[in-house]
Amino acid sequence: MAILILMQHTCNEWAHSTGLLHYFWGLGNFAVPFFFACSGFLFFSKLSLLNVKEKKIYYKQWSMRIGKMYLVWSFVYFIFVFYNWWQNGFILEKIISYIHRALVFSTFSTIWFLPALWLGVSICCLLTKYFSTRIAFIIVMVLLIIGNIFGSYSHVVLYYLPIESFYDLYMDVFITWRNGIFNGAPYVFLGTLIAKGVGCKLSFNSSVMLAFFFCVLFCLEAFLIVKNNYSNMTDMGFIMFPATYFVLLALVKCKWGIKKNFIHFRNLSMLIFLDQRLFLTAIPMVLSEDVKVALKTCPEPIIYLLFFSVVLGFSLFVESQSKKYKCLKNLW
Repeated sequence: MAILILMQHTCNEWAHSTGLLHYFWGLGNFAVPFFFACSGFLFFSKLSLLNVKEKKIYYKQWSMRIGKMYLVWSFVYFIFVFYNWWQNGFILEKIISYIHRALVFSTFSTIWFLPALWLGVSICCLLTKYFSTRIAFIIVMVLLIIGNIFGSYSHVVLYYLPIESFYDLYMDVFITWRNGIFNGAPYVFLGTLIAKGVGCKLSFNSSVMLAFFFCVLFCLEAFLIVKNNYSNMTDMGFIMFPATYFVLLALVKCKWGIKKNFIHFRNLSMLIFLDQRLFLTAIPMVLSEDVKVALKTCPEPIIYLLFFSVVLGFSLFVESQSKKYKCLKNLW
């Protein structure tokens, strides 16, 4: 999933591939919902083993970990933002825009996932504490429907002037519907359901078949969103919800056993997801235009191989050095 989203960003921002290759890397749309659901499953699986006091301690420790990770990455990326301001002039409008985005969305692209994950998990903690599973599910479905309508189907509802005014006001303030409330909480709740055993009676084969069915159905939905110009974004389609549920359910039901490499892959997936913007966006901000043009004119396979190799190599390096330099652990 992490590699898919890296290749999707590379395709859109550097390689500009078209045709089947472009559509294939579009499968990266599955990554973020899966990350939310998987994180929710792991968090609430752990939580279910603890007593009330231990749950509070675990939630606090987990929140601190996510918070430190977000702050460290924000600092890393801010170095490049500040350098860009210094090179191009400290324009007040850009500085205010950065502060605004940092407060309501994210300090930099992609790492928005971290505050969104924290908010999504926090919402699900409250829902599972104060409401029954059925009521909590209804609440997250309302959030999902609102987010999806204004996310992937915005052009459908914006024909109505009062709705358009509300939409514009919301976007001016909060920038996106793809956040911890309308995107994070519903998918984290999917992981919560699986952690509680919802769907556990379904066989592994049935889970795989349903996962494949809904994934194909979502691809069709995404195609129709683009074809009919329902929105500029396809990653908040409705069928993504059941597709993510059955993918995660199938993976949980598979008898993997305990494999040392699985933790290694989990570490790498977090690093790939969070450090990719160093090489896709941040470092290019300080490169000359000639270098960027030369890179974009390289053959497409070379562009993909370059970003894949550099991001994976850097992630492997950080993970290996984290054993020696404990401060690097804050990056993942």
